[in-house]
Amino acid sequence: MLSVFREFALRLPVARLSALSLVLSLTHPSPAFPQTTQPTSAPSAPRSAEAGPELSLDGGARILQQVQDAIVKLVRRVDPCVVTIQADRMPSNLGGDEDVPARTWMSTGAGVIIRRDGMILTSQHVIDRASAIYVVLHDGRTVQAIPIAEDRRADLAVIRITGGEYQAAQLAESDSVKRGNIVVALGNPLGLAGDGQAAVSHGVISAIGRPLPENFGRDEDRYYGDMIQTTAPISPGNSGGPLIDIHGCVVGIITAVSTRSDGHEGIGFAVPINRHTRAIVDRLLRGQPIEYGYLGVEVEPVPSSPRSSGDSTSRDGVVVNSVFPGGPAERAGLRGGDRIVTVNGEPARSVENFVRIIGALGPQHVASIRFVRAEKKRTANVTLTRRPSGEPKAMPEVRLSFRGAELGTVKPATRLMANLPENALLVMRVDGDSPADRAGLTPGDIVVRVDGNSISQSSFEAFSDQGREIVLGLANGGSIIVKQPPAAHPQ
Repeated sequence: MLSVFREFALRLPVARLSALSLVLSLTHPSPAFPQTTQPTSAPSAPRSAEAGPELSLDGGARILQQVQDAIVKLVRRVDPCVVTIQADRMPSNLGGDEDVPARTWMSTGAGVIIRRDGMILTSQHVIDRASAIYVVLHDGRTVQAIPIAEDRRADLAVIRITGGEYQAAQLAESDSVKRGNIVVALGNPLGLAGDGQAAVSHGVISAIGRPLPENFGRDEDRYYGDMIQTTAPISPGNSGGPLIDIHGCVVGIITAVSTRSDGHEGIGFAVPINRHTRAIVDRLLRGQPIEYGYLGVEVEPVPSSPRSSGDSTSRDGVVVNSVFPGGPAERAGLRGGDRIVTVNGEPARSVENFVRIIGALGPQHVASIRFVRAEKKRTANVTLTRRPSGEPKAMPEVRLSFRGAELGTVKPATRLMANLPENALLVMRVDGDSPADRAGLTPGDIVVRVDGNSISQSSFEAFSDQGREIVLGLANGGSIIVKQPPAAHPQ
């Protein structure tokens, strides 16, 4: 299984990314939306007479021109429906030390207007626990948004802006989306679309029903088991932006990107707009909370080698790996090793499919579970309960002294609110004229990488290495080189 962790591309120059990350752009602290950008190329020089006659378009060029014109027309039509989002977070007392100054964290993302009265669909992690949400419209106007409802598990949220009627995008049924379909992604990569002009990229649908690595999002109880994979280039900050088809309909909400450390584009993922997610969106638009069914089991795919050669369907379903004490499954008599075949007559084709079926049933629903135990088919009627909400995992308390700085563990609630990696360390104190102070480390900084690697228990050893320079990567996207302390001279 791929080792998964969060990275943050926050401030130019952009830090290199690797593995899989939510495409949320997070800065600390940050100014308002950027107002100006520098041109990427010089104006073209006037054509000289010696350059020869201008070439006429042949058949292939005319086709390319038609495709280009179609994309431009499509973007122009959808652009008024796309907004950029700034969510302000102001975590205070990050590590329990009153001397640590409060910093303002700002995350940027995007959203899409889906109702003329100003209802906007976006990713839940873009606005998660924000103290204020601001939206920039395509014409550059900035308005404050009101949170309506959110679903952490599906990573979807609805916010609203008032003040008139707005152009709304149409939601498609992505059940009809096929691999190879052309799609266009619009969003706010790296927070650069603060003028309201959403950035555009295009590609094709690479895969549908794609599950992300099972550990991704687990610490926040998010479910990414049924994603659209696309070649359309996306970057941190694209979260919440729409993935649209050639008809201008929203087929997905951009959520995550698998990026590469060599600087090349990664693979983008979006939450599909299908029958299941449309039901969630409809409830969010009404301001209703989303509750998921809970069986209380951990399941895994059926092993490649069938347990029973006499059962021609012995590879169907999912296998119960463990049963949680006191949960609905235990009360109904399910055990580890049971192979669940159907739920209410619907086949459990995969782990992702099974999780989705149970969750969609909701609490207090009686589910008829058909399973196989000791080569015998059995049935259990289980009353599902409400799925427990995900809580940030508490990490062991860490206190480190490093070259004149004291570092400590970030509180779990703050770590979740600011989308920080599990082992992020808060700078609690910095001694004057110490190597840490001379390097520019200040109280309130948060360290997320050591020598280019995410922080792990083994990387703590680097903090005690007095024989070399150490590169600390910060949550704001910057990096600081802390030189080794000067050698002590005997007296």
